[in-house]
Amino acid sequence: MSLPPLTIPQLPLPFPIPEMIHPVFVHFAVALPVLVLLIELINLFSKKRALGVMSFFFMLLITAVFVGAYLTGSTDGKAAKAFLSPEAKEVLLGHKQLGIYLVYASGLLMLFKLFSVLIRKTVIKVLFFLVLVVFTVAVFNEGKKGGALVYQYGVNVKSVPAIGKVSKPKTATESKREESSEPPVAEEKKAEKTPAQEESKKTEPSATQGKPKAEIVTAETAMTPESTHEGNMSK
Repeated sequence: MSLPPLTIPQLPLPFPIPEMIHPVFVHFAVALPVLVLLIELINLFSKKRALGVMSFFFMLLITAVFVGAYLTGSTDGKAAKAFLSPEAKEVLLGHKQLGIYLVYASGLLMLFKLFSVLIRKTVIKVLFFLVLVVFTVAVFNEGKKGGALVYQYGVNVKSVPAIGKVSKPKTATESKREESSEPPVAEEKKAEKTPAQEESKKTEPSATQGKPKAEIVTAETAMTPESTHEGNMSK
């Protein structure tokens, strides 16, 4: 089921957002909710106000990190969009929409945590913990989509053309088959004779060239069967 489209107002920033720093924010966006989840789990049993306040400050940090992840992800997405296939663009759009939802959810969750700190009731804490679990699962799903964009479609990977699915590397067996199917180029080149070799062969003197005709005739007649027979009779 696709989510209804949401947008975040584009506010002018006093500085340009550099490319290729989106992964830095993503790592914090995945790790911090897990950390808060562990703090809240401990606080359900210990019920210490200090842990609740610490969790609230981490929620403030999570909201800031998700805003940064959205801004840097938008920059990287614009840089890679022209090189993507239609399938990759569809995945990128879904990744962006879920990211917008997570930005709003992180802000609402931060306000919910502030409310639970002020109220200090167990029911509110349990409800916040359950909502945080759902939020963390959504974050992991978003990270999975982002990983597919990078590793399957090569988004913003300079060594891989980002034009859709990256072709699988050839195995050693396939490489050997291709090598065996190639024609023996080296042997064909050896069999071929160069024009210089053909010309030198034509210009080589024959064995009988330069000898007098009389000697040639005498040598030929000496080897006839009749002469050989007469030589045997005389003996």
